[in-house]
Amino acid sequence: MAKCLIILLLLAGCTTNKKILVLSETAGWRHDSIETGVEAVQKICNEEGWEFTATEDSSKLISEQYDCVVFLSTTGDILNDDEQAHLKNFVEHGGGFVGIHAAANTEEEWDWFADTLLGATFVRHDPVKPLVVEVVDECHLSTSHLPSEWQRVDEWYIYNRIPENVKVLLMIEDKDGRRPIAWCKAVKEGKTFYTGGGHTKAAWQEPLFLQHVQGGIEWSITP
Repeated sequence: MAKCLIILLLLAGCTTNKKILVLSETAGWRHDSIETGVEAVQKICNEEGWEFTATEDSSKLISEQYDCVVFLSTTGDILNDDEQAHLKNFVEHGGGFVGIHAAANTEEEWDWFADTLLGATFVRHDPVKPLVVEVVDECHLSTSHLPSEWQRVDEWYIYNRIPENVKVLLMIEDKDGRRPIAWCKAVKEGKTFYTGGGHTKAAWQEPLFLQHVQGGIEWSITP
Protein backbone atom coordinates (compact mmCIF):
# COMPACT_ATOMS: atom_id res chain seq x y z
CA MET A 1 0.00 0.00 0.00
CA ALA A 2 2.89 2.39 0.79
CA LYS A 3 4.24 1.82 -2.70
CA CYS A 4 0.83 2.66 -4.17
CA LEU A 5 0.72 5.92 -2.22
CA ILE A 6 4.17 6.90 -3.45
CA ILE A 7 3.14 6.26 -7.05
CA LEU A 8 -0.03 8.33 -6.63
CA LEU A 9 1.91 11.21 -5.08
CA LEU A 10 4.45 11.20 -7.90
CA LEU A 11 1.65 11.31 -10.46
CA ALA A 12 -0.30 14.05 -8.68
CA GLY A 13 -0.31 17.34 -10.53
CA CYS A 14 0.92 15.81 -13.80
CA THR A 15 -2.42 15.72 -15.60
CA THR A 16 -3.85 19.24 -15.40
CA ASN A 17 -4.84 21.19 -18.53
CA LYS A 18 -5.51 18.00 -20.45
CA LYS A 19 -8.21 17.72 -23.10
CA ILE A 20 -10.68 14.85 -23.01
CA LEU A 21 -12.89 13.98 -26.00
CA VAL A 22 -15.88 11.73 -25.27
CA LEU A 23 -17.38 9.96 -28.27
CA SER A 24 -20.74 8.23 -27.79
CA GLU A 25 -21.78 7.64 -31.40
CA THR A 26 -23.75 4.47 -32.06
CA ALA A 27 -24.51 2.43 -35.17
CA GLY A 28 -26.25 -0.38 -33.32
CA TRP A 29 -27.80 -0.73 -29.88
CA ARG A 30 -27.90 2.58 -28.03
CA HIS A 31 -27.70 2.51 -24.23
CA ASP A 32 -30.10 4.81 -22.43
CA SER A 33 -27.32 5.47 -19.91
CA ILE A 34 -25.15 7.31 -22.45
CA GLU A 35 -26.37 10.81 -21.60
CA THR A 36 -26.00 10.10 -17.89
CA GLY A 37 -22.49 8.77 -18.50
CA VAL A 38 -21.47 11.78 -20.58
CA GLU A 39 -22.69 14.13 -17.85
CA ALA A 40 -20.77 12.13 -15.25
CA VAL A 41 -17.52 12.27 -17.25
CA GLN A 42 -18.02 15.99 -17.76
CA LYS A 43 -18.31 16.42 -13.99
CA ILE A 44 -15.13 14.37 -13.52
CA CYS A 45 -13.30 16.58 -16.02
CA ASN A 46 -14.54 19.74 -14.35
CA GLU A 47 -13.36 18.52 -10.96
CA GLU A 48 -9.95 17.51 -12.33
CA GLY A 49 -9.43 20.70 -14.35
CA TRP A 50 -9.49 18.88 -17.69
CA GLU A 51 -11.05 20.40 -20.79
CA PHE A 52 -14.08 18.42 -21.92
CA THR A 53 -15.74 17.89 -25.30
CA ALA A 54 -18.57 15.45 -26.01
CA THR A 55 -19.67 14.43 -29.49
CA GLU A 56 -21.79 11.96 -31.43
CA ASP A 57 -19.77 12.73 -34.58
CA SER A 58 -16.72 10.54 -35.18
CA SER A 59 -15.26 13.13 -37.60
CA LYS A 60 -14.31 15.07 -34.45
CA LEU A 61 -11.56 12.49 -33.97
CA ILE A 62 -9.78 14.29 -36.79
CA SER A 63 -10.87 17.89 -36.32
CA GLU A 64 -10.50 18.19 -32.52
CA GLN A 65 -7.35 18.33 -30.40
CA TYR A 66 -7.28 16.08 -27.33
CA ASP A 67 -5.02 14.02 -25.07
CA CYS A 68 -7.48 11.19 -24.42
CA VAL A 69 -10.48 9.91 -26.35
CA VAL A 70 -13.20 8.07 -24.42
CA PHE A 71 -15.45 5.68 -26.35
CA LEU A 72 -18.48 5.69 -24.04
CA SER A 73 -20.79 2.80 -24.98
CA THR A 74 -20.20 3.33 -28.68
CA THR A 75 -21.55 0.52 -30.86
CA GLY A 76 -21.14 -0.74 -34.40
CA ASP A 77 -19.07 0.39 -37.36
CA ILE A 78 -18.79 4.13 -36.70
CA LEU A 79 -15.39 5.06 -38.14
CA ASN A 80 -14.48 5.59 -41.78
CA ASP A 81 -11.02 4.77 -43.13
CA ASP A 82 -9.57 8.21 -42.40
CA GLU A 83 -10.92 8.19 -38.84
CA GLN A 84 -9.51 4.73 -38.25
CA ALA A 85 -6.09 5.80 -39.49
CA HIS A 86 -6.19 8.93 -37.33
CA LEU A 87 -7.16 7.04 -34.17
CA LYS A 88 -4.42 4.45 -34.71
CA ASN A 89 -1.80 7.15 -35.28
CA PHE A 90 -3.03 9.13 -32.27
CA VAL A 91 -2.72 6.23 -29.85
CA GLU A 92 0.52 4.80 -31.21
CA HIS A 93 2.18 8.22 -30.93
CA GLY A 94 1.32 8.80 -27.29
CA GLY A 95 -2.43 9.41 -27.04
CA GLY A 96 -4.74 7.94 -24.44
CA PHE A 97 -7.74 5.74 -25.16
CA VAL A 98 -10.47 4.75 -22.70
CA GLY A 99 -13.15 2.26 -23.68
CA ILE A 100 -16.26 1.96 -21.53
CA HIS A 101 -18.75 -0.93 -21.65
CA ALA A 102 -20.06 -1.22 -25.25
CA ALA A 103 -16.81 0.10 -26.68
CA ALA A 104 -16.18 -3.67 -26.91
CA ASN A 105 -19.15 -3.84 -29.30
CA THR A 106 -17.57 -1.29 -31.65
CA GLU A 107 -15.46 -1.62 -34.82
CA GLU A 108 -15.33 -5.40 -34.38
CA GLU A 109 -14.31 -5.94 -38.01
CA TRP A 110 -11.27 -3.66 -37.63
CA ASP A 111 -8.50 -5.96 -36.44
CA TRP A 112 -6.31 -3.26 -34.87
CA PHE A 113 -9.18 -1.92 -32.76
CA ALA A 114 -10.48 -5.33 -31.71
CA ASP A 115 -7.19 -7.14 -31.21
CA THR A 116 -4.65 -4.47 -30.29
CA LEU A 117 -6.49 -1.49 -28.83
CA LEU A 118 -9.17 -3.38 -26.85
CA GLY A 119 -7.93 -6.96 -26.83
CA ALA A 120 -11.38 -8.56 -26.72
CA THR A 121 -14.84 -7.99 -28.20
CA PHE A 122 -18.39 -8.41 -26.94
CA VAL A 123 -20.20 -11.70 -27.56
CA ARG A 124 -23.27 -11.61 -25.31
CA HIS A 125 -24.51 -10.78 -21.83
CA ASP A 126 -26.88 -12.04 -19.18
CA PRO A 127 -29.47 -9.80 -17.49
CA VAL A 128 -28.22 -7.12 -15.11
CA LYS A 129 -27.22 -8.76 -11.83
CA PRO A 130 -25.05 -8.28 -8.74
CA LEU A 131 -21.54 -9.72 -8.75
CA VAL A 132 -18.45 -9.51 -6.60
CA VAL A 133 -15.66 -7.81 -8.55
CA GLU A 134 -12.18 -8.92 -7.54
CA VAL A 135 -9.49 -6.24 -7.53
CA VAL A 136 -6.40 -7.82 -9.10
CA ASP A 137 -4.14 -4.76 -9.22
CA GLU A 138 -4.50 -2.66 -6.07
CA CYS A 139 -1.99 -0.01 -7.17
CA HIS A 140 -3.51 1.18 -10.44
CA LEU A 141 -5.03 4.65 -10.51
CA SER A 142 -8.42 3.13 -11.40
CA THR A 143 -8.45 0.55 -8.59
CA SER A 144 -6.37 1.79 -5.65
CA HIS A 145 -9.50 3.20 -3.96
CA LEU A 146 -11.52 -0.01 -4.22
CA PRO A 147 -12.10 -2.74 -1.66
CA SER A 148 -10.44 -6.04 -2.56
CA GLU A 149 -13.91 -7.48 -3.22
CA TRP A 150 -16.23 -4.90 -4.77
CA GLN A 151 -19.93 -5.77 -4.75
CA ARG A 152 -21.85 -4.03 -7.52
CA VAL A 153 -24.70 -4.42 -10.00
CA ASP A 154 -24.17 -4.11 -13.75
CA GLU A 155 -24.54 -5.88 -17.07
CA TRP A 156 -21.56 -8.20 -17.28
CA TYR A 157 -20.22 -8.95 -20.74
CA ILE A 158 -18.94 -12.26 -22.05
CA TYR A 159 -16.09 -11.58 -24.46
CA ASN A 160 -14.72 -13.54 -27.39
CA ARG A 161 -11.42 -14.19 -25.62
CA ILE A 162 -9.32 -13.49 -22.58
CA PRO A 163 -7.29 -10.42 -23.60
CA GLU A 164 -3.58 -11.10 -23.99
CA ASN A 165 -0.57 -8.91 -23.17
CA VAL A 166 -2.61 -6.70 -20.85
CA LYS A 167 -2.46 -5.74 -17.18
CA VAL A 168 -5.63 -7.20 -15.70
CA LEU A 169 -7.18 -4.82 -13.17
CA LEU A 170 -10.52 -6.39 -12.24
CA MET A 171 -11.94 -9.92 -12.52
CA ILE A 172 -15.42 -11.38 -12.24
CA GLU A 173 -16.75 -14.92 -12.03
CA ASP A 174 -20.21 -16.32 -12.73
CA LYS A 175 -21.72 -19.30 -14.54
CA ASP A 176 -19.89 -18.18 -17.70
CA GLY A 177 -16.54 -18.52 -15.99
CA ARG A 178 -13.84 -16.34 -14.52
CA ARG A 179 -12.74 -13.45 -16.74
CA PRO A 180 -11.23 -9.96 -16.69
CA ILE A 181 -13.69 -7.06 -16.69
CA ALA A 182 -11.16 -4.20 -16.70
CA TRP A 183 -7.63 -4.06 -18.08
CA CYS A 184 -5.02 -1.77 -19.60
CA LYS A 185 -1.81 -1.82 -21.61
CA ALA A 186 0.62 0.27 -23.61
CA VAL A 187 0.10 0.49 -27.37
CA LYS A 188 3.49 1.62 -28.66
CA GLU A 189 3.85 5.14 -27.17
CA GLY A 190 0.20 5.40 -26.09
CA LYS A 191 -2.01 3.82 -23.45
CA THR A 192 -5.36 2.04 -23.61
CA PHE A 193 -7.74 1.31 -20.73
CA TYR A 194 -11.00 -0.63 -20.84
CA THR A 195 -13.70 -1.22 -18.25
CA GLY A 196 -16.79 -3.34 -18.80
CA GLY A 197 -18.97 -1.46 -16.33
CA GLY A 198 -21.32 1.41 -17.09
CA HIS A 199 -24.41 -0.21 -18.60
CA THR A 200 -26.93 1.21 -16.16
CA LYS A 201 -27.77 4.80 -15.32
CA ALA A 202 -27.26 3.87 -11.68
CA ALA A 203 -23.64 2.93 -12.36
CA TRP A 204 -22.92 6.56 -13.21
CA GLN A 205 -24.10 7.61 -9.76
CA GLU A 206 -21.78 5.22 -7.89
CA PRO A 207 -18.84 7.10 -6.34
CA LEU A 208 -16.55 4.06 -6.53
CA PHE A 209 -17.35 3.45 -10.20
CA LEU A 210 -16.91 7.12 -11.06
CA GLN A 211 -13.52 7.13 -9.36
CA HIS A 212 -12.65 3.98 -11.28
CA VAL A 213 -13.41 5.75 -14.57
CA GLN A 214 -11.58 8.89 -13.44
CA GLY A 215 -8.53 6.81 -12.60
CA GLY A 216 -8.60 5.11 -15.99
CA ILE A 217 -8.66 8.45 -17.80
CA GLU A 218 -5.93 9.87 -15.58
CA TRP A 219 -3.73 6.82 -16.14
CA SER A 220 -4.14 7.14 -19.91
CA ILE A 221 -2.92 10.76 -19.95
CA THR A 222 -0.12 10.40 -17.40
CA PRO A 223 3.35 10.21 -19.02
